[in-house]
Amino acid sequence: MTLNSNTEATANRAQATIAMLSSLPFAADPLPGIGGAIKAMPGHFVVEEILPYAACGEGEHVYVTFRRAGWNTADAARIMQKHLGLTPSDVGWGGRKDKMAVVVQTLSFRCGVNRPLSGIERTLAELPFEILAIDRHRNKIKTGHVAANRFTVIISNAGPDALPRTRAVADRLKQTGVPNFYGPQRFGYGLQNIHRGFALFSTGKKGRKDTFMVSVVQSALFNIWLKQRMQAGDYRRLLSGDIVKKTDTGGMFTVEEPAIEDPRFTAGEIVYTGPIYGYKMKPAVDVAGEKEAALFRQFGFATEDFRPFRSPGSRREAILNLTDLTFAEVEEGLRLTFSLPSGAYATTVLREFTRPA
Repeated sequence: MTLNSNTEATANRAQATIAMLSSLPFAADPLPGIGGAIKAMPGHFVVEEILPYAACGEGEHVYVTFRRAGWNTADAARIMQKHLGLTPSDVGWGGRKDKMAVVVQTLSFRCGVNRPLSGIERTLAELPFEILAIDRHRNKIKTGHVAANRFTVIISNAGPDALPRTRAVADRLKQTGVPNFYGPQRFGYGLQNIHRGFALFSTGKKGRKDTFMVSVVQSALFNIWLKQRMQAGDYRRLLSGDIVKKTDTGGMFTVEEPAIEDPRFTAGEIVYTGPIYGYKMKPAVDVAGEKEAALFRQFGFATEDFRPFRSPGSRREAILNLTDLTFAEVEEGLRLTFSLPSGAYATTVLREFTRPA
């Protein structure tokens, strides 16, 4: 059955979704958090983008690595593009980064093979950015061309016993990993993007311009799927039919015998994935597949509902293994450092610590 076109019914589904997203579980339960605040100052939230490859030194695209604060990715790219006399299609980046942060990021600019790097660097030096590196490469940076993001975050105004509580939560998360929820910023202020996303399916409004809002719906359903899995007590165990991903190579396969694969799962060599629903998504089967299908039916969707929006769907890792998480007490508060793969949210990790003490 396809999604009901009735506007009131669609609004009710959106409101129910918002209610489900308002109270996501914690991996560190029942440990108390430390409270506190993040981003009290821009310098308290630093993110460094790590590309999967380095510029090769030749080609028509110029890779510019720079540090910025108070600028979002799109605005920074736009002003750099205009100063270089290029068009928007000449610019590439791997992902959008937060405006209220100190960000180290690399953008690519198609400047041609004959334009001197020294001249490009002088032009960009006029802007309020710190140019850290500049080099040539053959290819444009495209969305998703990010291996990881490295975060350094200071939590200020933490509650009493913040250091031992941080240590306890960190130790727990190193064992359990962190549920890979989409962060609240994905859903807009007051989660209002949920209403906009669901409305697309009731009005029949279709096209590439709606890609992001459709992804909001997909993200919300993933979060609800993972919440339900955690509530069922299945967060730290494999189910028959799970589609898992190898953490070293990225290869994926379907679990037939959970008991056989459990040691690899416990060791962090594989991680189960969750549904980003779409018309070409590979579904889980057996027990895991039944749970995915039940959620899809609960919201009245059919896979073909996503075809007009050109949203094929995919699989998303359900657990983030924090292999390099460190913490320290500093003058401004508590400093956390950790790396996350592209598409994961630092706020998903930080909420485990900043929940009320």
